[in-house]
Amino acid sequence: MDNLLKNLFVYEKHAWFSTVIFVSIFVLILTGCRSVPITDRTQLMLTTSSYENALGVSGYSEYKARYKRSSNSEYNAVLNRCGKAIAKAAEQDDFEWEFIVLDTNIQNAFCLPGGKVAVYSGLMDVMKNEAELACIVAHEAAHAIARHGGERMSWGYLQNLGAIGVALGFNNETLNNIYGTGSQLGVMLPFSRSNEYEADLIGLILMAKAGYNPQAAIHFWTRFSRGKTATWVGTVTSTHPCDSDRIQNFHNHMYLADEAYKKARNKKGFGIIFTR
Repeated sequence: MDNLLKNLFVYEKHAWFSTVIFVSIFVLILTGCRSVPITDRTQLMLTTSSYENALGVSGYSEYKARYKRSSNSEYNAVLNRCGKAIAKAAEQDDFEWEFIVLDTNIQNAFCLPGGKVAVYSGLMDVMKNEAELACIVAHEAAHAIARHGGERMSWGYLQNLGAIGVALGFNNETLNNIYGTGSQLGVMLPFSRSNEYEADLIGLILMAKAGYNPQAAIHFWTRFSRGKTATWVGTVTSTHPCDSDRIQNFHNHMYLADEAYKKARNKKGFGIIFTR
């Protein structure tokens, strides 16, 4: 009888903790909502923009310490000009924008919260013109103005709370592992890919509003993805969509970008052609 009462107490204790956790998750979802600029998608947001921007400043300093700045005057000048145009189109009063080219063969770019943009020279080397650069900068800026970093942190908090609830409610290692794998493959990774699609759309509109021909996005990604193949497993386990799906996403929303481009006051077309 004593063991029965003890087990019953433990079960009720775990059930109570689980209930509290799941109620907390429900309350957080109801109260932590925000609309994404341009797309108007309602997103869960449990962090503040000031906190995210502070993280951006700290992370940017680390990258600048890790890589030296590019001495390519053409790259630096065009990124600064293009970046300012994108920043103006983004209309983020609380951002302190910075734009730098980092000297490394890595073919990548990023924008940290608060408008801290870096493009690696390895990616600059494969661009044909300024509008292609605008496509990349606008995409990265879109992540920042949509606060995708804060949103991913917010969903990460819920994922962790859910894990605690499963652990307390069932006390079963197999279920814990199923939850961890299932939430990652079924929620977190698809969510990350949807963020990329959204950044592509917002970026397409931003570059068009800044006066760059949005067709450059298709030109760049078609050339950049040449020779790459995507597998089902690779797509499901990736944080990014496959290139062919991204290109189709550009095609699907090009009519919106064309409308924004027609309204742009200072049309730059494809901008300067890079000389190498």
